Amino acid sequence: MATAVKFVVATHWHDDHMQGISAVFQEAKSAFFVCTQAVRQPDFNEVLSSWTGTRFLVGGSGVDELRRVLAEIKKRNAIGRTPAPILASAGKELWRRATAPRVAVKALSPSDAAVLAAVARLNGIIPGPGKARRRVPSIKPNDASVVLSVQAVSHRLLLGADLEVRGDRSLGWTAVVEGMGVDGERHQVFKVPHHGSPTGHSEEVWDKMLIPQPWSATTPFVHGKVRLPTVEDCRRILNRTPRAYLTAPPLPGKYQDLNRTVEKTVTEVTRSIQFLPGRYGHVRIRKDIAEPTDSDWRVELFGDATTVKSFTKISA
Repeated sequence: MATAVKFVVATHWHDDHMQGISAVFQEAKSAFFVCTQAVRQPDFNEVLSSWTGTRFLVGGSGVDELRRVLAEIKKRNAIGRTPAPILASAGKELWRRATAPRVAVKALSPSDAAVLAAVARLNGIIPGPGKARRRVPSIKPNDASVVLSVQAVSHRLLLGADLEVRGDRSLGWTAVVEGMGVDGERHQVFKVPHHGSPTGHSEEVWDKMLIPQPWSATTPFVHGKVRLPTVEDCRRILNRTPRAYLTAPPLPGKYQDLNRTVEKTVTEVTRSIQFLPGRYGHVRIRKDIAEPTDSDWRVELFGDATTVKSFTKISA
């Protein structure tokens, strides 16, 4: 991992995407760090500086993780490595292999309008004199989320992050589809955005940016009563492709303790308790770049990863 990983990408600042990213970056000694162009805006920097010296909650907020990453970059810079983060924006090529085989990574978002919209949402959350915030509030929707297009020879993957569909055509998936960095070639593999929820679903993306029945995968989100993707979401995905996978079923785990007395006491004094998420796994989709574009990709499931079809049957 120290030399094999080329990029560590922070698609946006929500904890479910940022938690642990600094540890990954510290291990990936040769990797560049990529994040949204929004960090260049003065308002964003003001928000970062307002948290200086604050003791964050366990697990860290997105900004806390970002600080750790920037500290690692500073350390590497002192010995001539990784001089600065790479800032992603629509249409920007982040990396291209100089020799064969041809490999390129391009950002398809955020658009200029999305960067301005994300920064505008930060207004009013900077702590006043004598006040402190312990974590950055959730900034929705995910306008500044970084979508990536990865090309290896003739094979293409679309990594959808948490970008959402917006009514404003200068934002979200509509801005991506309308030509912001897209060269017309279709992608064979799709990381389904925003945990498969309706807010991240764009018919235009499926129709114009993906091959029919692409290989796809998404991650679950479980928080209280919110569980994504829902069975309805899964059916919508299956209507587009049977080659759909989940890194884990979106189900909470049952609380258990090795000490039965502790478990009994906790169960009696709480209304509800469970581990979130309940199970983990990952999906690996790959192929030899020398294979034809229309050949099948190979899918491997690890841990509790499963097919969308299997989860839908069990939950129906």
